[in-house]
Amino acid sequence: MIYISEGLLYICFAILTGALLLKLIPENKKPNIVVPNGLLLACTIAIPILSFVPIHNLALLFAKDFDMSYGSIMKSILLDINTGKAWIWTAIGSAGLAFLLGLKAFQNDKHMPKVALFVTFLLIVWLGYAGHASSLYGFRGLVTHAAHFLTFSVWIGILFVTSWFAKDNAHWHSFLRWFSPVAIACVLITLLAGFILMTFTTPEYINSWMLPYGQMLLIKHLLILPLLLFAYTNGFGYKKMAERNPSFNPRRWLRAESVIALLVLAATGALGQQAPPHTVKETLQTVSPSPLFTAIYKGSFSPDIALKFTLHLESILMFGAAALMAGGVVWMYRSNKLIPAFAMGILTTVFMYYGLMFSIA
Repeated sequence: MIYISEGLLYICFAILTGALLLKLIPENKKPNIVVPNGLLLACTIAIPILSFVPIHNLALLFAKDFDMSYGSIMKSILLDINTGKAWIWTAIGSAGLAFLLGLKAFQNDKHMPKVALFVTFLLIVWLGYAGHASSLYGFRGLVTHAAHFLTFSVWIGILFVTSWFAKDNAHWHSFLRWFSPVAIACVLITLLAGFILMTFTTPEYINSWMLPYGQMLLIKHLLILPLLLFAYTNGFGYKKMAERNPSFNPRRWLRAESVIALLVLAATGALGQQAPPHTVKETLQTVSPSPLFTAIYKGSFSPDIALKFTLHLESILMFGAAALMAGGVVWMYRSNKLIPAFAMGILTTVFMYYGLMFSIA
């Protein structure tokens, strides 16, 4: 339940960010996009509810462990812990944002979306304040986490809203002319901030693959590969496809890209509710190794082992298969075959995963 709530929370942020940003774009630089105001309102109301789920679970756990009442534990969390303080501000900000979205003037006033977008950005900052990096590294962790999630929300939010709520393909060239550089900038910042976050939370990246957290982090990173492949084809291949095939529908391909993005968000949600392994050896004293790792690893396992890369025939074959699948995504795009391209994108992740795991097995 907690993983689902975290994933839905990120989706709500992406929809709000994308929809509000697109309201600021001139009509001649985007397709006709209609996002129901009720959906934006629902996302806003859902944010404090979904972000309360881990706090509720934490209060239940502490109340049981320390033999205290749920109310007293909850009061302590909300007033003394960063996660609780951030939730209070999130609830206040969400209430204000819901009020703005509920105003009749919101639809027609050109300044209202700017204010709503600013409040959404504040909510993202408070989400970063509640994260692991902020609690461990203070302001550095807060800025890094917030930048990571903000740029990802901008990129995926615009992608998601455009692919699912665009009513036509009008002005698609004009849309890509500004969205492609924005997406590239967001990808670069997201990757850079993600790398910095990883040095904060998971300094022993390869060794962390022994743990459930490390396995989920690896899967998340590998899911970014097909996401980038689809982003590349959608951003740079559309013009040629449109010239060759006037009936080509780019929204189908953007939707496929958005589905992969949802998988990345799901993995991110799962990571957000696990303690990062700062020292793998110590973490293994209290956390069991990942079943995925133990199923593949051939050596004798102990908490003291240090994983090392060694190329084997199996891993080379897996890497080769991943490269073929990655090339197949581009080829299928040029052939306008969406389902095979999507399958090849997922298989790129699968083969890369086994290639890496076989390299340490």
